[in-house]
This record gives sequence, structure tokens and C-alpha cells, in this order.
Amino acid sequence: MSETIDFKPIYLPQNKGLGNALKEALSHCSNNLVARMDSDDISAPYRFREQLKVFANNQDVDIVGGSITEFVGSPDNITGERQVALTDAEIKKDMRKRCAMNHVAIMYKKDSVLASGGYLDWYYNEDYYLWIRMLEHGCRFANVPYPLVNVRTGADMSARRGGWKYFRSEQILQKYMLNKKLINIPRYIYNVALRFGGEFIATNSVRQIIYKAIRKKYDPTTVVKINTSEDNSIETAYPPFSVATSVYGKDNAEWFDIALESIIVKQTVKPSEVVLVVDGPVPQDIQMVIDKYVKICGGYCLR
Repeated sequence: MSETIDFKPIYLPQNKGLGNALKEALSHCSNNLVARMDSDDISAPYRFREQLKVFANNQDVDIVGGSITEFVGSPDNITGERQVALTDAEIKKDMRKRCAMNHVAIMYKKDSVLASGGYLDWYYNEDYYLWIRMLEHGCRFANVPYPLVNVRTGADMSARRGGWKYFRSEQILQKYMLNKKLINIPRYIYNVALRFGGEFIATNSVRQIIYKAIRKKYDPTTVVKINTSEDNSIETAYPPFSVATSVYGKDNAEWFDIALESIIVKQTVKPSEVVLVVDGPVPQDIQMVIDKYVKICGGYCLR
């Protein structure tokens, strides 16, 4: 049996920001399982297969993520790995200190996300805010113990994660957790002081050094083993799932093309649909990439 991948571009007349774009994308996803993808990162070929395995073996899990590798320039130039806690209890404990899920690498149950209030606009922290509300709602978390997505980093990324506006976003989120009694006053003070130093006081160059220092050294041997493993016995039992992503006018068309290729062409288990929110007007080179995948998916078979 074969199915086509339904590639669904949704065009918004004006840019509304990532939180609103993902809220729109989720509303158009026809499957309950939804994977998140950024417009400039690269998903590992085994990513969706390994996440689906967790859902198949743990019916009560609501969201599955994993670690991410980070690279500068070439995808082979990996500078480190952002590892995350693995079990539900560990993740919820870690969530009181930091965002314990890598947003670009998650797959979740749509109904669990919507029951927790869904995506809401929150400056650069719409993901952390959602995970906190899912925690409050009693959702169960899991992470796989290896990287699922290779993420572009560098000066631009660290610059986005600094400045007064970014710090205030984080500080208000910490206040939300304090008011909800998810953290106590000492933890609140510690969390805010740490962020004030790293996000507001530190220069961009210092912030880059900090990020590099707190990342783990990348070990490629585990990924090679997973990449070359065979698991055809239960692939036909995997449920259909969607991918929710977005693109906007300032994105890089070449990187966007590679990102879409990684989820549409190169996955060992492919989605039944990809919902792409085009967040406001985009230049012609990005539109050409969209047209390319409309054409590919029109005749691309999922076996």
C-alpha cells in the first residue's frame, strides 16, 4: 500500500510570529501525532521512526523529543550537543530550571497540546510556555537518548537569545512558574539572576562562549549505529503523522530547501502530510522552494 505525502502550504497575509504561525499550522494538521520542524535545521533520517517507537511502546506519553546537535557553517562542523533529561520525572524536574525539551526536535499528540491551551504568542519562549502548561495539565514527557535534529547556530542565534526584551520574556515566564507554585522563591531568584547575567549583561561573543561551554561533546558512534539499523518489521504499524513547520521572508531559501528535504525525502518513515505556514510575504527564491515540494509531494509515494 502506498500513499502520497500531502504538502499543504497555508499563506498568511502578514507575519504574525512563530507562536501564532504554529498555532495556525496545528489547526490544519489532520493527524493527532504532529512533529515540529524549523525552516533551517536538518532532521536525522531516523528521527520520526524513533519517536514513533516511543509512542507505540508508551501509550500514555504525550510528547517525545531528543537531543540536538549544533553546527556552524557546514552540517559536518558540529560544535556540540544539547542533551536533555530522558524520563518524565527527570524532565519535569529539569523544567523548573530550564527548557527541558528541544522544540525543533519534538513530536506530540495534538489533542494533548490543545487541551493544555495550545501555542500562545510569547517572545522567543512560546515552546517553554507550552511545556509548562502541559506539565500543569498532567501530560507525560519523554526524550530519546540521541540527537534527532542538527541545528544551525552561530552569532545570529546567540544574538537572538540576548538583550533586555529576551531577558524580560524569560523573567516573566519564571514569575508565571512562581505564581503557579511550580518553583519556590529561592529557585525563582536563582533562575532570574542566571538569566540576567547570561542574557542581558553578557555580550554576544561571551554568550557564544557560554553556550559552547555548556554543550556536551558530540559522539557520532551512537548515531551511526541507529542510522544503519534495520527496523522494517513494525514500520507498517506506525500511525500516520503530520509535520508542522513555518517559513517567513527573512529565512534562507537554500537552508529551507535542505530542511524540507530532510523531512520529506530522506526519512526512513515519512509523514502523511506536511503543513507549512508561510508567515507573511516571502521572496521568489523561497516561493520556488515551496513550489518544488508541492510538485515532489504530488507524485511522491510513501511505502
